[in-house]
Amino acid sequence: MSRRAVIAGWALVAVVAASAIHSGVVGALRFDRMGPLGVGREVPEFRVPLVDGGEFRRADLPGRVHVVTFWATWCPYCRDELDDLQAMADRWPDDAVRIVAVNREGGGVSVGEAMVMARQYRDAKGLGFGIGVDDGRMGKAFGVGGIPHTVVFDRTGRLREVFQGRVSGERIAGVIDAVVAER
Repeated sequence: MSRRAVIAGWALVAVVAASAIHSGVVGALRFDRMGPLGVGREVPEFRVPLVDGGEFRRADLPGRVHVVTFWATWCPYCRDELDDLQAMADRWPDDAVRIVAVNREGGGVSVGEAMVMARQYRDAKGLGFGIGVDDGRMGKAFGVGGIPHTVVFDRTGRLREVFQGRVSGERIAGVIDAVVAER
């Protein structure tokens, strides 16, 4: 093997090692920003249109408990959770607990198409809570990976609980009961 080939090989090894070290350092420095938005972290600005007009935004959070779930019409676990959330919507008055389901249809579906799909789903299922549609920015700000992804906010607008994946209605209701009971 020529001296030039050996030097090139070692140079390649050095570049790969430096790249791996750099990635590890960057990952360690940004670890707290990876994954879903965590309890106690500042809630980012967000704004999503609601299927019945208007919008849902961060400024709407203070004043009552909010339950926000990210979902899609094609997701069976999301559909099950929406049924549980409807039972919860019937349990607490809207001025105490507000539920908003934020659709993340994905798959190249436009916001307009997702609005139609989400509205049709809501009407077919008789859901009585707000339905918003995310263009991807809210989900990204909240670090949503898989769906369903459900978060609970207290009356001050502080994030109190994060549920990734399907969670039982009883578990969500228990968190809501505890947050509603706080004064």
